[in-house]
Amino acid sequence: MKIGQKDQKKKLVQDKNTFVDPSFFQIQFSINGKVFKQAVDGLLSFETENLDDLTDEDLDKALDQCSYYRFTFLAAGAELETAIARKQREFDTWYAEAATQARHLLIEERQILKADKKIPNNWLGSMTKEEVRGKILTNPVFKDEYESYSNTLDNMTKQKSLCNGLRDILNERGRHLQSLGKRRLENRRMSFGVKDYGSV
Repeated sequence: MKIGQKDQKKKLVQDKNTFVDPSFFQIQFSINGKVFKQAVDGLLSFETENLDDLTDEDLDKALDQCSYYRFTFLAAGAELETAIARKQREFDTWYAEAATQARHLLIEERQILKADKKIPNNWLGSMTKEEVRGKILTNPVFKDEYESYSNTLDNMTKQKSLCNGLRDILNERGRHLQSLGKRRLENRRMSFGVKDYGSV
């Protein structure tokens, strides 16, 4: 599923001297074959520079887009939340197995240390969770897999935060557009009233 407008005429940049890396405005991820991709700079800006030049059609179109994309980002965030929970369970299962193997490795290392260095048992103490985690983080057998899970979860969490943030931004934008439309309508009524009053 592709989110967004294909052709962007105006970019969300404050002025011509400002450079913002385009990757900051990109959201892209795939869940169960559903691809979410959006360049949000065009979504959050108007094609025209002057808001007074906006037509009623422009406002209606912008409100429709707000509703559509707000729900799209809501759906994307929900999909990501489910996927994150599933990936976290997968990671937890992997970690439990890796921790068991890491404990066995640590026990072997301790036995070798005691045999070679003649260190008493009470000097080593009980094995801690930190030692097990340290072994997982440093041992080549576990390290790459651990980093792969961590990077995936970090990226998914980041994308979910972006989707939720954009949903909220679009919600506020919708309110702003509604206020703009109401103000325009009020101005027309007042203008109409003045013309009527002047012609009496």
